[in-house]
Parts: sequence; C-alpha cells; structure tokens
Amino acid sequence: MLGKVLLITGGEVDLEFVRKYIDSISYDTVICADSGLNTAYRLKLPVHYFMGDFDSVTPQILESYRNGTVAGSEACEWVRYPKEKDYVDTQLVIEWILEKGALEIHILGATGGRLDHFLANVNILMLPLKKGVPAYIADPQNRIRLMDQTLQIRREDFYGKYLSLLPLTTQVTGVTLQGLKYLIEDYTLEVGIARAISNEMDESSDAARIQIQSGVLIVVESKDRS
Repeated sequence: MLGKVLLITGGEVDLEFVRKYIDSISYDTVICADSGLNTAYRLKLPVHYFMGDFDSVTPQILESYRNGTVAGSEACEWVRYPKEKDYVDTQLVIEWILEKGALEIHILGATGGRLDHFLANVNILMLPLKKGVPAYIADPQNRIRLMDQTLQIRREDFYGKYLSLLPLTTQVTGVTLQGLKYLIEDYTLEVGIARAISNEMDESSDAARIQIQSGVLIVVESKDRS
C-alpha cells in the first residue's frame, strides 16, 4: 500500500510553493514522473519511486539517484516506460499508483508549461475518481479535483478565495450549492456555458456543500496571484 501519495510530474513548478505545500500535508510515498525528479533533487526530497522514459531528467541528477547517493533515496525503485508510447507519463504513473493501493494523491507540476499536457492531466483525474480515490492537482493559485457525488469543503480547508465548477461531462444535472455566496438549486450545468465561475464562501458559513445527481464536475479552488 502506498498510502497518501505525493506525485511530482515534469511540468514547471514554483519551488517555494512546493516547499510550503509539502509542509502543509502529510504523505507516505513520494513518486516522481520523469523530470519531476529534477524538482525533488533541488528540494532535497527523498524519493521512493521514479517512473517515466527518463528523457527529460538532467543526466547528472539521474545518475545520482541511480547510484544511491541522494540522502533518503538510497532505496528508490525504478519503473521505466518506452519513449514511444500510447499514453503520457502521468497517466501511466497514475494507473500504477492506483494498482499499488494509493489512498489519496496530490499532484504537483501538472499545470505549468504546455496546455495540452495540463488538459490531459485534468482528464486523467477520472482514473482515481472511478476508483474512489481523492486526487488533487495543485499549484500556487489553484487546486483542482473532480467530483461525481456530494462534496463538502470546510472553511479551514478552502484553498483560496474562489470556487469554480465546470462540467467535464456534457451535462451535470441536479447541481445544488449551499454555504456559498451565490446559490443554485437543482440546476443543469452544460459544456460551453460558464455558469458557476468565481463563487465564494458565504461569510456566515463554515463549509461549502456541492451536490449533483449525475455527471462529473471539475472543481477549482483558486486565489489571485499575490
């Protein structure tokens, strides 16, 4: 069992944000996908598993981990994928993580850089959703997850000021919001209509509650750039 997983992928990251984020959560296993290993090295973060085709990792860093010279990572295990493959590294890694019994997944480095990779990563969150495993993509301004049933976010756990909901499926029916500044009840959100963007927690509420009847929502908690 991998328990609670911190997954660092190959996208651009803010190192100071990563330091603060990993200090704010408890985790059991650190996994790096391809050049995510560069980030772990700069942070002196012990790594349990390194996965990918190894095509974008700094050669000296790769060799340091392979030789077991990085403190705390002497027993790091390797899973290599071919460079020519049908799926992006992040999908292959998430599938492996789920097979090994992750209880929760926090993904860093999945939003910076290429937009095609970012959109693919949001879609890949369907894999843990189907397994009932909470999974989050986080960066300095955003935390993203998918939901297909009731979700409650306590005020103290709210990631930023804003909460936005976007349908991943063609329709999301029966959307009802409680504890937020702008409320809707039994509403249908449809692809192509931005109806539930930049909501906020109600000042008198201690939690936001989102209910749906069918479909899948992208839930984005966000904050303005400081």
